[in-house]
Amino acid sequence: MPSARPPRRAHVPRALSAAAVSLGVAALVAARRPAEVAPAAGEPCPFVVARPADAPALAREFRAAWISPVESGEWPSSPDLTDADHQQELRDVLDRASAVGLNAVIVHVRPAADALYPSARAPWSSYIARDGLAPRYDPLQFALGEAHRRGLQFHAWYNPFRAAPPDRSRPAVGAARIAETRPEWVVRYGGQRWIDPGDPEARAAVLAELLDVVARYDVDAVHLDDYFYPYLEERTWTERVRAGGTRRRPRYRMVRHTETIPFPDDRTWERYGRPAGFRTRGDWRRENVSQFVRALYEGVKARKPWVQVGISPFGIWRPGAPAGLTGLDAYAEIFADSRRWWREGWLDYLAPQLYWRNDNDQRRNQRLDAWWRAENARERHLYPGMLTMRVASGAARWAPSEIEGQIAHYRDVRAGSPEALGHVHFRMQSLLEEAPGGLGDRLRVGAYVEPALPPASPWLGEQAPGAPRYTGCSVGAGAAVAVAASAGEPPRWWAVQWRDALGRWSLRAYPAAAGVFTARLGDGSAATAMAVRAVSATGVAGPALVLTTAAGGDAGR
Repeated sequence: MPSARPPRRAHVPRALSAAAVSLGVAALVAARRPAEVAPAAGEPCPFVVARPADAPALAREFRAAWISPVESGEWPSSPDLTDADHQQELRDVLDRASAVGLNAVIVHVRPAADALYPSARAPWSSYIARDGLAPRYDPLQFALGEAHRRGLQFHAWYNPFRAAPPDRSRPAVGAARIAETRPEWVVRYGGQRWIDPGDPEARAAVLAELLDVVARYDVDAVHLDDYFYPYLEERTWTERVRAGGTRRRPRYRMVRHTETIPFPDDRTWERYGRPAGFRTRGDWRRENVSQFVRALYEGVKARKPWVQVGISPFGIWRPGAPAGLTGLDAYAEIFADSRRWWREGWLDYLAPQLYWRNDNDQRRNQRLDAWWRAENARERHLYPGMLTMRVASGAARWAPSEIEGQIAHYRDVRAGSPEALGHVHFRMQSLLEEAPGGLGDRLRVGAYVEPALPPASPWLGEQAPGAPRYTGCSVGAGAAVAVAASAGEPPRWWAVQWRDALGRWSLRAYPAAAGVFTARLGDGSAATAMAVRAVSATGVAGPALVLTTAAGGDAGR
């Protein structure tokens, strides 16, 4: 597909004054939900339309976190909860994501050949269905609506080929379903069960499930992580061998052996790989994965061209890239040729897992980020994944300043360039604690004090919506303004900005279905100006409708 250079990003300051923090965060939290106030007829309106040029620039940065039920995750935390409890649990998680300053969530909807949504192709996930009893609502539709209501992009996260949950206590309902109809698709690998990516029919079935979700749900993106073929496992056994002595009194010792377990795909290799002329089994496995990624990208765009496709691969493509760097070889071990996907343009964003400290002895984070940026020939979005969970768990916990420093580094090296800003936290659980010294609250009043929209993706469509039409306002305690879309490119979001009496602006995104926005700040005072822009499905913002009060004067001051 043709590529286009993203627009130059707006400056994102690291911090503002304490007063700005207090007022800006309060305004953001208070404005989380769209106002439900209709314009009052016949009342004098304090707002007048000002010049569009007076609108402040929109800050842009992708700020996301992974949300998963796996390993005592954020949502659903247990299948034993009621439907109402599951729903409230998710509301609490999304409220926190919004309050911290995130603008996107990456939510696990297919952990292991199962589904957190009604599907004809996959069983209900054991993470949400207790004893196989389906929830009496659609969790994916609910989660999608709640995220959008808070101005959060929703990225649907899939594990395409894992057939059994990594939590061994969970029933492998996905593998059991496949065993009923196509048992040859599933293989046992060590303690895992896996859909063999070498079977073309199995790949097609997985792809059909993912694309069905794209067709049925209003997701903003499809997201895959690093699991295609499994990471290698080893088998260990001991053997008693003779170690000397005499014939009548021999001596023995125990010898421990370890060997790598081969992935059991002899059937598909002999049927599909070898006849196709592949030189090695590794080349064939990489091609299986690469063609799946390509088919996913093309399938998503054929259905909804604006829906993004993103992958979060292991951070190291191959040892020696960049020169001198060592580590696991994802190209050879899990058969992920992520550099090829990146170069071919089969992704709209890449979130490599840069899960090391900044002071790692090889400076992996800094060097790998620079390497992936240099490989970005299609000028797509690069959002480093960060191991934020190490702040809250693990024997050697990281200080919150480690994550703050990584964010600062990724911003600094992109300063003055057209590259998009962004990063992803693994995982949301690490940001849930509400405490002054906790990482979430430190980000809220520090790195994320100025709200931002996700970057635009103009290669998916660069047509900007028109300026909103001002249709009226209401006054008093429920002061609000109402707008409507102009003809032309339809909005997916509204970007609304408010100015306080000191001239400071705050920002909030609303879904396109909203059209009435509060005119009051979090402290109850009236905004002296507002700016409203329509934002397209690809993130391109149109010209602003600027409203100001007589007391507020020019909006741009």
